[in-house]
Amino acid sequence: MENENKEQNIAEYDFDIIEITKAGWAHMEGVKLQFVIALAIYIVIAIVVNLLLSLVFPGGTAEEPNLLNQQIVGILSYPVLMPIMVGIMMMAINHTRGETIHFQSIFNYYHLTGKLALAGILVYILTMIGLLLLILPGIYLSIAYMFVLPLIVDKGMDIWDAMEYSRKTVTKHWFKVFGLMVLLGFALFLGAIPLGIGLIWTAPLMFITTYGLLYPVMFDQED
Repeated sequence: MENENKEQNIAEYDFDIIEITKAGWAHMEGVKLQFVIALAIYIVIAIVVNLLLSLVFPGGTAEEPNLLNQQIVGILSYPVLMPIMVGIMMMAINHTRGETIHFQSIFNYYHLTGKLALAGILVYILTMIGLLLLILPGIYLSIAYMFVLPLIVDKGMDIWDAMEYSRKTVTKHWFKVFGLMVLLGFALFLGAIPLGIGLIWTAPLMFITTYGLLYPVMFDQED
């Protein structure tokens, strides 16, 4: 019965790409700095972790990259980075639920390190297999699995359940979700052009729109 209710909720959700992006922009008021600090912390930690791991697994040179080592470094960084990344996602979710948010909350999810890292690895492996096969399956999965991490944290779901719930939910309006990500990705690209200054607006916009607004439309109907 529970699975049937989830399928029914999935079938009912819908959204407008332009309207949800406008709403995301409006929701940035008063919290943009918190997201900028959180993202800056993530970037600094990611750089340090990757530099340290690269000492053990050198990535080679631009002319002769060691692709295997680069993949190993990326995967080994997951236990450190995945809890912070989901922390930023949860900042967006909690903000639009009316809660007061602080950038320090990105460190609140390390008690789920193993679960989040394993979920990240599974999503990465399946997406890469899809890309290697025909490219299109990988693109499909990269969008379909967008909400796996917050489902694990916010709904307390097991890894595979979260992966399937995210995939099935996104699939109902996959092209709309893809279109939204293309629009937000283009905004990020434009924001990065003038010395990255525009990212102060476009990076928080992506998280608030995708996780603060779209996630509840998809997954909070049963609450």
